Amino acid sequence: MTNTAATGLSKIVGIGAQILVNGGICVLLLLHLRRLRRFAFSLQWAVFIAAFAVCSTLWSQDALTTLRRSIPFALATLFALYFASRFQTGQQLSILVSTMAVLALVTICLALFVPSIGMEASRGHFGNWQGVFTQKNACGRAMVFSSAALLSIGRVNVRRLVYFLLFSFVLVMSGSRAAWMIEGGLLFGYGLLRLLERFQPWSRALALLVAAFVVATSAIAAWMYFPVLTDLLGRDATLSGRTAIWQQVWAAILKHPMLGYGFAAFWQGMKGESYNVILALRFVVFHAHNGFLQIWLELGAVGLLLFLLSYLRAWRKLWPILQSESMRSSFWMIFVLLLVGVYDLDENTLLTFNGLFWVLYVSVLANLEILAREHMERRRFALGPAKLAACLRTP
Repeated sequence: MTNTAATGLSKIVGIGAQILVNGGICVLLLLHLRRLRRFAFSLQWAVFIAAFAVCSTLWSQDALTTLRRSIPFALATLFALYFASRFQTGQQLSILVSTMAVLALVTICLALFVPSIGMEASRGHFGNWQGVFTQKNACGRAMVFSSAALLSIGRVNVRRLVYFLLFSFVLVMSGSRAAWMIEGGLLFGYGLLRLLERFQPWSRALALLVAAFVVATSAIAAWMYFPVLTDLLGRDATLSGRTAIWQQVWAAILKHPMLGYGFAAFWQGMKGESYNVILALRFVVFHAHNGFLQIWLELGAVGLLLFLLSYLRAWRKLWPILQSESMRSSFWMIFVLLLVGVYDLDENTLLTFNGLFWVLYVSVLANLEILAREHMERRRFALGPAKLAACLRTP
């Protein structure tokens, strides 16, 4: 789930796992070609991003790597379409929560009984859990998304409370402070959304506009008083060297600003253009530590524009739902869009050919398009929401 260096054994295991996963996805897609054609409209800009990633093989600085990784990336995009079209949102959340609960339990077992695998191995992070994930921050991030899915399901019951405690425990043991803060923000946001549910549609729209203004103003203030803010949080002004990385990455972007270096082709260690970045920094890095810069590096300004168009379209599709009586059904989509935006400020969660978060993001985009289509058809045929959703999503 992160772009960290891989050992020889992990490469072999990773390649084998990728062959199995991608082979399974291909079989699944072939079995449901009719469904995919029927719901192809819901991919919108995501399909252009995936296609552009594959096409970047033509100008990539490492064409073989780009081809080898962009095809699984495109398959993941199609799998997200299948997932969104096959299952209703509540079913998707149940599948996700159950899967992440299993991964959390395996993480606990690995940390307790196989610490050589379950514990973070990097210097200065002794005792932090990584479990089945590649490192502690990936573990923490997965637990945050799991909590978001759990909060989006519905009413609290004993089983969901146990799941929440499980995810929270693994999150704490991961030692990922950024994930702790984001989890706190997630819980605060959940409380605000529950409060907004009680508002009338017109007053809810006004409250959302005020909230958007406050967030934008806060972001500008944080940018202006960044050194003071980092000092209050006990962080250095370079964000553990991230600002230096961003400076060097920006210099590399300016050499190929429009099309980038090719999907997954920039970070080649001591080869290619990444060598100049490492030489300037005097330490090895494996990604840009900013998802938006990473997109610009790999797919250029064109790729970044495609992503921004998909992101803004998602919010535009979400706006009518936020003002409707079915606002509760949009919680998961709100959380994913916000978490993607926040996490990609200092990590790369999207353009990872074997990552989970691109699948979640695309499935949310598809869900929003399908919901918009359902709303239009409901108005046309005057069907109930549940009946119409069942009619549209059945084979």
